[in-house]
Amino acid sequence: MAGRVNRPSSIDRLLPDIQELIADLRRKGRTIDEIRAKLLELDIEVSRSALGRHVRTLGEVQERMRQSRAIADALVSKFGDEPDTKLGRANIELMQSIVMQTMTAIDIDEETGEAKPVTFSAEDVMFLARSLQSLASAAKTDTDRIERLEKRAAERATKEAAKNAATAARSKGLSKDTVDAIVFAVLGSDT
Repeated sequence: MAGRVNRPSSIDRLLPDIQELIADLRRKGRTIDEIRAKLLELDIEVSRSALGRHVRTLGEVQERMRQSRAIADALVSKFGDEPDTKLGRANIELMQSIVMQTMTAIDIDEETGEAKPVTFSAEDVMFLARSLQSLASAAKTDTDRIERLEKRAAERATKEAAKNAATAARSKGLSKDTVDAIVFAVLGSDT
């Protein structure tokens, strides 16, 4: 129906504490009838069918969260061998957040009680593609920067080692020519 307005279900209109109680009881493996009995003890009247739809939606959200965690774990394992930087971690967390938001963006069909598929407009797809491209570019820039820093650090360490070797060689009485040859062998040039 084109003019139909999505209204919150009777469960959605309950206090957040009650909604959390329902979710907690379901996580503990309680049946719909057991959850409904608990709600009736608290003087909260909900229909079994509304509770059933809500529990089914909870299950779908939990499954999507599990899938989101699996995707996040896959991203972390894929990039886990890369240098661990704040930017890299932020990119992964951002991507995880986007995946989670996308996967939990459930809209329920009021007539069937089924979850509607998540759809994207062409603009959404283009934005996501650009975001992915930016993430890849940022990761490459970050990796390049780290490689340059590591190279500089290694060069400094090598120069320091050659300098220390030259000092030790001079202190043991080696000639300047011998010391210079050692330094050249280590650095490939004079100090």
